Amino acid sequence: MQQPQERPAIPSIQKEIGTKEIEAFQNTTLRPIIKQLHALLLAHFSSLLLKRKGHYFKIADDQKGGYIHSIFQTEQLYKSELKGMIIGNFTSNEYQTYRRISTLIDKRIYSIVEERISTNQSELIDLRT
Repeated sequence: MQQPQERPAIPSIQKEIGTKEIEAFQNTTLRPIIKQLHALLLAHFSSLLLKRKGHYFKIADDQKGGYIHSIFQTEQLYKSELKGMIIGNFTSNEYQTYRRISTLIDKRIYSIVEERISTNQSELIDLRT
């Protein structure tokens, strides 16, 4: 069995006393996992763009953010795959926390990944070529 890689530290996150459980989970679990999976998440999103006939690469730059947002609003299958990629990196204890507050965590996952994709659009690959 393959040993999981150590998650990257995110020094800009401050650990405060009294932080809500969801915020603590986001900062100690979600963000490091999403950072670790950065390249994979962008490649998976690029694959989705290919399935959509590469329309994203044909539209004006000022419309691309809205296009990405619309995908996160309408593509339930993509969101399920994305969630599975993230949850697959949870420890058993993290998964128990996830089960208790899954709706809140799912929203955080989608929001963080959408922001990451939007701010790293230059790394998206046109797989049509």
